[in-house]
Amino acid sequence: MDLRDFVRQTMELVRQRTMNMIQGVTQEQLRFQPHPDANHAGFLLFHIFRTEDRYFHDWVTTSGEVWERGGWSRRWQLPSPPSSSNPIWTIGNSWTIEEVRGWQPPPLKELLEYGEAVRVGAFEVVRDLDLARLDEVPRPERPDWSVAYYLRQGSLHEAAHQGQIDYALGILRASRA
Repeated sequence: MDLRDFVRQTMELVRQRTMNMIQGVTQEQLRFQPHPDANHAGFLLFHIFRTEDRYFHDWVTTSGEVWERGGWSRRWQLPSPPSSSNPIWTIGNSWTIEEVRGWQPPPLKELLEYGEAVRVGAFEVVRDLDLARLDEVPRPERPDWSVAYYLRQGSLHEAAHQGQIDYALGILRASRA
């Protein structure tokens, strides 16, 4: 099996688990926080998709993020970034809990459309990847993050946040039983 096929299959399996987890979730449930300082599932999905977009479309390649190319950045209102905003702020990194709590995620259908657009593009990046680039470091400020690192993170990042989504939705379901 080619490494590119392995990466794609792993990402597909992880995404299928995410989709199974959120099946039938309402907009209200998407915003449920098991604790006032916890992220809600809507934010976590947004963060998963935005991070994948940044990894594959900005750092592994420089094709530009689906977030900008597809007009998603103009469709959804995010909290106002702090004046000293970190460039990765738009993927949800460094948001305060007040910003997470106050943010209204877009309708789930729309959020998933963005996630699918990102995924289609990520798979194109993986398909076309020259494996000789695996040790390449696309961001000099992160010398420990190679192209191979981003390929691993394509699955690991989402899988890590799945646990948070599963936990939050599990508490919600248990409280309504």
